[in-house]
Amino acid sequence: MSTDLHTLSGAYAVDALSAEEAQLFDKHLEECESCRAEVRELRAAAARMGSAAAVAPPADLKARVLAAADHQAQLPPRVRPAEAVRRRPWLTRAAVAAAAVAVVAGGAAGVSRLGDDEAPLASGVTRVFEARDHREAEVSTEYGEVRVATSPSRNEMAVDARDLEPLGDGRVYQIWSIRGSEHQPVIALVGDVKGASMAMPAEGTTVAITIEPSADQQQPTTEPIVAVDPRAV
Repeated sequence: MSTDLHTLSGAYAVDALSAEEAQLFDKHLEECESCRAEVRELRAAAARMGSAAAVAPPADLKARVLAAADHQAQLPPRVRPAEAVRRRPWLTRAAVAAAAVAVVAGGAAGVSRLGDDEAPLASGVTRVFEARDHREAEVSTEYGEVRVATSPSRNEMAVDARDLEPLGDGRVYQIWSIRGSEHQPVIALVGDVKGASMAMPAEGTTVAITIEPSADQQQPTTEPIVAVDPRAV
């Protein structure tokens, strides 16, 4: 491929590269800070645009997805030993303090599973969970399970929130990147959006999920139901 790799950041940010191109760009990102920063900015912009234009899924979506799944070979989940992962000490409310976290090392661990009430994850999320060197954490909250994965080779992390229970009254789950007193919205989980992938946050950054009254919040209005230090996964 003769294309200048620096020009592929936009396509990479929206998972529009072929597998071969994505692999080459992954290696390029390890050495190019400017492209890593550009990918982070483009993904944040795409997340905000997606939240603003979110629509309800078509009524026949579930039937079409299940029909397609019937034609795909399914692998059984692989179970790995559990370990503990630390949480941020400033999260003291009961909903966070009671969260039970289990870390799973390596393996796909069933991330591609699709149950009766689950939507498929975006390809960027799936790629992190299926990375050869990925590490995974499962967090229990009063609203359901949240799974987090990190991949050093991809320099990315991903969140799978498909098991969180639906919210009413227009409320949404919002993923945040928190560093000190700065709260950066990553994406609102609306419609078919059940997870997110992002460049590996800088050291000292926490990724958290809150429940918000709408998808356009620029600052959290509630304390996190879960918060994870990606570098502890």
